[in-house]
Amino acid sequence: MINTKLLSIILSLSSIGLAGPLAHASQDPHRGIALANDGSFNYQGYLEFNGAPANGDYYFEVHLLDSNSDEIDSRFHQLGPITVTNGLFDMDIQMGGTPADAEFFWRNYGHLVKKLRIMVGTVEGGPYITLSPDVDLGNSPHALWSQFAGALQFPYTETYSNNFGDPDTMLSLTHQFGGTVLELNAGFAQTPAILAVNSPTPSGTNFGSQTGAIHIDTRGRQVGLVSIADQFGVVGLLSSNSGIQNTAVLGQVDTGVLGAHAIQALNLESDNYAYLGTPDYAGEFTGKVMVSDDLRVQGEPTRDYMPNTPSPIGPLAYGFISASGDVLAGTANLSATWDAANAQYLVSVSGELIDFVTHTILISVVDASEPRLATYISTGGDVLVKIWDINSGNIAVPDNFSIVIYDPDPAVISRASAPNGVDLDKWMEKNGINPAQTQPRHEPYEPSEPKGIKQHD
Repeated sequence: MINTKLLSIILSLSSIGLAGPLAHASQDPHRGIALANDGSFNYQGYLEFNGAPANGDYYFEVHLLDSNSDEIDSRFHQLGPITVTNGLFDMDIQMGGTPADAEFFWRNYGHLVKKLRIMVGTVEGGPYITLSPDVDLGNSPHALWSQFAGALQFPYTETYSNNFGDPDTMLSLTHQFGGTVLELNAGFAQTPAILAVNSPTPSGTNFGSQTGAIHIDTRGRQVGLVSIADQFGVVGLLSSNSGIQNTAVLGQVDTGVLGAHAIQALNLESDNYAYLGTPDYAGEFTGKVMVSDDLRVQGEPTRDYMPNTPSPIGPLAYGFISASGDVLAGTANLSATWDAANAQYLVSVSGELIDFVTHTILISVVDASEPRLATYISTGGDVLVKIWDINSGNIAVPDNFSIVIYDPDPAVISRASAPNGVDLDKWMEKNGINPAQTQPRHEPYEPSEPKGIKQHD
């Protein structure tokens, strides 16, 4: 029969004892953490049969115990046949019998495992006799627990629920040698996002008090975020109408930052560039601009008829005035009255002082029956219009007419009044300067040099 007493166990890696592989993990950029062993460790022992060193093949069953000698898990490891020669034998113990089971054991019970309970028999599957005493585990097998405990198990979920805990950061990664700190790769094309960030509604409503669901602070670098895609590099969507000034995409230049643009759009293929929130303009465009629907301008659209000498593109006011002095069709800033006593019309433009020297005025009499001629003069900021009936001895008469008023407003500025390379008109507006009417500066304003991002393969 089998002697139930294990006569000798020597805990030494150089002779009889328990041995385990050192903790070791390799990094695979496509799979995360890959473990370098199968979770097994080596046990070496001595077995007697009827008082003499045992020889032959035997079968073993191994259980893991905690410090109270209670079995940790109902699963165990059966081994055999194991050849015993002159009482000496060794075997690789892999709890559960597979690498996955062994990983589960060490990951979940590694901090509890203290002893081995070994059973032996001469037939596979038992019956087994329990060897006594239970075997205390040394440090080498516990290195397995350190290895598996340090590796992430996927899917991995963690919750930090200590409201009074410190620090606030749950995960911090630092690469001291300048390489990529974190890389995420999806194994195949998929609908779900590779990285999903979900955040509850913050307590504050002021943008300045919120850092955003993703906060990127890369001051010292030229680029904070690079997004490369086949269709949309960056998408901003609004899913709430809680604010009247909500914006899908915001580009902001802080006060004190000079010469910067809030948003820059470059098309290197067509050589078209657009800048929003520039130092001088709300928008600056280089190339053709197309508007496929209505275009509304509340200010004054101008054109540089000479370099840096803009004038309005369209008229200041225009309209059709009836013989009775009513504006039947015209711009909202145009008004007129008929002065019967003086046989003349008084035409006004709201907010504008009209002068025949500074403004260009076109008047056409609307009458196909007889020849009539319109003349005008400016007085008190208004336009006095008379219509003459040529066939009646050039007397002033009432009649329908149309009027168009232009304000060229030439922008001329002394060459010494603004820094070189600065948009003169905007510089004048910002500084409140009313320069003397000298020769216009014929050096064109150079728009900002476009800067793109060089893509690396």
